[in-house]
Amino acid sequence: MTGKVVGTALLALLLAGTTMEQTRPEPRDQTSKPVAQQPATTIPLCAGTAINTSLLSALDSRRSKPGDSVMVAVTEAVVYQRSVLLPKGSRIVGHVVRTGTDAEQGSAIFVEFDKAVLPNGQEASLNAGIQALAPPNAPATIPSRKEYEKDWVAGNISTVPEAAPPDADSGTMVVPSTYTTPRKSLASELPEQKIEGGLDRQGRFTVDSKGAFDSPDMRIFTPVSEGSHGTVLMDAQKSVRLESGTRLLIVIQPPASSPEAH
Repeated sequence: MTGKVVGTALLALLLAGTTMEQTRPEPRDQTSKPVAQQPATTIPLCAGTAINTSLLSALDSRRSKPGDSVMVAVTEAVVYQRSVLLPKGSRIVGHVVRTGTDAEQGSAIFVEFDKAVLPNGQEASLNAGIQALAPPNAPATIPSRKEYEKDWVAGNISTVPEAAPPDADSGTMVVPSTYTTPRKSLASELPEQKIEGGLDRQGRFTVDSKGAFDSPDMRIFTPVSEGSHGTVLMDAQKSVRLESGTRLLIVIQPPASSPEAH
């Protein structure tokens, strides 16, 4: 780390949306002809569920504006007791809430995900943020998720492997995440973020993964307390930028509270 973190004022600006009214894009066209909507879909994803995805277009705090769409593709089906809750190929859609930059203390961007679109076009509401991320070509850190997750479930894993030789991965197990809420405090008091979990050769995270893999200057703040929304990404650089294809581990947050009337 460079030792720089986003300052108190910048963090406060970005995190204001987790406790205050959210800034959401206004509908662009209210005059178009009504289109028949498919029946509403309910996806029973509990808070803490982790989903492997890939970013479909670049995200840049210098260019992105509040309301800009952010979309990821689900790269691994979410399965529970042989039932597919969220198919591979689904889209998770969100938007930029706000951005912030400080010439001396870095940059930040606040994004939140609020909808899933299934391959058949059906939509479902959700509330989600980012738990871990890695560049498109980040190296694998574990030889096999199947073996890693066996050890993780058994409680045998307490540290992150430094490196791992390449190996085929045949595991597709999806279990609830153990992601916990970062301590809510001033940015200057936040400890350096530790990378946890692992990334396999297919660019898929283990469900306990946290942090920005291969991006030492970036930090992820995703509260999972009741009523929290989205993620703040903070970087000591002048811009927070995620390239198209960036691997994202999306985490389901508690259901959003009913929005206040605008």
